Amino acid sequence: MKLKDCKTILITGCSSGFGRLMVERFLHSGNWKVFATTRHPEQLNDIQSDNLTVLPLNVALNSERTAIVERVAELCSNSLDCLINNAGYGLSGPLESLTEEQIRLQFEVNFFAPLLLTRDLLPALRAAKGKVINISSVLGFVGMPLQSLYVASKFALEGLSESLSYELGSHGIQVCLVEPGGFRTRFVANIQWPCKSSNSVDSVVYEPQMQGYRRFLARRMEQPGNDPTRVADAVFSLSNKSVVPLRVRVGQDTQALYYIRRSLPQKVADHVLRNMSKKLLEIR
Repeated sequence: MKLKDCKTILITGCSSGFGRLMVERFLHSGNWKVFATTRHPEQLNDIQSDNLTVLPLNVALNSERTAIVERVAELCSNSLDCLINNAGYGLSGPLESLTEEQIRLQFEVNFFAPLLLTRDLLPALRAAKGKVINISSVLGFVGMPLQSLYVASKFALEGLSESLSYELGSHGIQVCLVEPGGFRTRFVANIQWPCKSSNSVDSVVYEPQMQGYRRFLARRMEQPGNDPTRVADAVFSLSNKSVVPLRVRVGQDTQALYYIRRSLPQKVADHVLRNMSKKLLEIR
């Protein structure tokens, strides 16, 4: 298939994990021209394809987002079939231990970056009657202790996406949220932690919770984990559908937690989730 016949897709956060797998999945199909963005373009040097263009992007920097939008206009004649907002990271720790810089950066990367990139690419998406696929999380609809900032950023992304799905539908642009559960990626290894002094009062107060949470993460990393290609395959399938749902949950843990949160009476659900949180942190 000639490049001019390919559909065009821009994917953020492609150096590893879901993003890299998505790049490989779309290229394998042969009918997508993939624009892959990453802070470290050299990490994609091993992927060779005429349908791949790797672009440097730190999603938190306005100047670099602007450059990406200009490149899309140049390379795609200002027409984009699909935008996948995948870039993001986790910030863990008690709220009291997080600095304002850490708090703001979590929202810059996980919420404001996809918001602003989507806004600036709407003319190109409208021209193609394209799709926006935002990678959310199981923590986009349930809370978890020591994850307040990550959870808040994903809740915000969920609200934005739902509103945009109604706002943009009449313009031919569809918006979809993908909510993965726990999968075998480098997400846990890349978690950011509080950077305040370990001698601060708050670190002492929360130390039992932090130790329990670190033990939980250590156990998770020792386990085989779920195959992350399921998420890449789900995104690829959505990109090729004529009509997409607002939310797609991938993983048994996501399905189970969604049932608890949405189907059980609120008091029952809160009781179940509170007990799960205590068990996670090994709090007696």
